[in-house]
Amino acid sequence: MCEKRTRKIKKGSHITRLREARRIQRLQRIASPSTSDESNSSPCPPTVDKAAQNRVILELAWKTVALMHKNRLIQQKIIDLQKETSQYIQSVMSNPENRRRYMEHVRLYGAQPTQLKLLAAEKNVQVKVEPKA
Repeated sequence: MCEKRTRKIKKGSHITRLREARRIQRLQRIASPSTSDESNSSPCPPTVDKAAQNRVILELAWKTVALMHKNRLIQQKIIDLQKETSQYIQSVMSNPENRRRYMEHVRLYGAQPTQLKLLAAEKNVQVKVEPKA
């Protein structure tokens, strides 16, 4: 049964291996006859596998690098989409009919002052908004 357990541990995670090693140490301490000197001494810290720790840290570093790369690609796609959207809006607003409809909509329903300022800044046009009646 112990052999099967060690095979499973090799496939498991680092934490599982540490837990199993601690469990085995506890069982060995319980099974071994204790003397008065051993009972007064503090329990020794578990041995740590530095190679396993380094592997785990390396895996985390690789995953972090991969996520950063994906994030950079997604951010670039977002920027490209924003540029494309701005170009589309600019091409739509270059049509005089669309601009007239938009100005009518602004007069009827109002608009945020920031939107009007942005529109005026893009087209170098003075925009006057009539107050709502």
